[in-house]
Amino acid sequence: MRLNTGGENFFVCPQCRTKLSAQTDHYQCSRCNREYPVIFGIADFRIRSDPYLSLQQERAKAKRLVTEAEQNFSAMLDYYYEITDDVPPALATRYKAYHLNGPRQAQQSLARLGVSSGDVFLDAGCGTGGALIAAAEHCSHIYGVDIALRWLVICQQRLKEQGITATLVCADIEAPPFPDGYFSKITATDLLENVYSVDNTLVALGRLLKTGGKLWLAGSNKFCLGPHPSTRLWAVGYFPGKLRSRLVKRLRGVDSLRFINLISPGRIIRYARQSGLHAQMLSPRMVALDEEGHYPAIDRLLIKTYMLVARLPVLRQLLIWVGPAFEMILGKSPYSMESKGVDQA
Repeated sequence: MRLNTGGENFFVCPQCRTKLSAQTDHYQCSRCNREYPVIFGIADFRIRSDPYLSLQQERAKAKRLVTEAEQNFSAMLDYYYEITDDVPPALATRYKAYHLNGPRQAQQSLARLGVSSGDVFLDAGCGTGGALIAAAEHCSHIYGVDIALRWLVICQQRLKEQGITATLVCADIEAPPFPDGYFSKITATDLLENVYSVDNTLVALGRLLKTGGKLWLAGSNKFCLGPHPSTRLWAVGYFPGKLRSRLVKRLRGVDSLRFINLISPGRIIRYARQSGLHAQMLSPRMVALDEEGHYPAIDRLLIKTYMLVARLPVLRQLLIWVGPAFEMILGKSPYSMESKGVDQA
């Protein structure tokens, strides 16, 4: 396997958008004189880290995964949750099942997006690489970006085990190191909940898309009446922020929503329109379960029940607005949602 993580020379400076020059162990911007290191074979273009850890802490955690964990994907994932204090064991089990199910889930998403051999594909917020594995079946120009180097080193190991070639980049999606209009297809699974600014992220994704390109995204719905996918608390998005934080912490031990943006399909469509993106499809999140049964039995039962309801026409439309999760396709094209309408698939 060959990982294209250090040989690309088309990157631009996230800060000033000047084309970068590749050096032995870093990328250099001639305009603002900023250096971006290559760490564990992955170019790190971050100007800031994610809200959970500082850049120094985050790089130290990535180093622990590389130097202390057994170098196989499953073991690294287990070790990650062992050294992550704010993820209780029950939640870690659920999160691991989510990662293991990633390729199967992404196959369905990419089919809806229509990824083909001629596409230049980006998974924004690629995490452990489920969508990259699925995309490898369709196209050869595959890129994954994530703000967390700790996830990318796990992703790198997973791709190595699968024999998949991809370019992995550590960067803040609001300040991406890619040229404008470079990608024809982009996926963003559960990304918008985890960014600093939903609006700025949609602007950045729209800028990265070619005209005629498409963005598939999915997220948990703030206005879900049932249990939230990660906290399992009912209607938690309706509570005011401080009360919600106290409630989640008391009932679950840790406020796992403390840095999460609670979003809704209506909000995303409004923000996307301002970014030059237009909704082409809107649907309840369609879930594809793996056959290995990684999810706990109760989760599998809830998912199967949800999918039965999601296939009933009347309830399907209701689920878009008050169901647990939604997905949509946004296009960078000249027509507007008002003139053509949205396909509520």
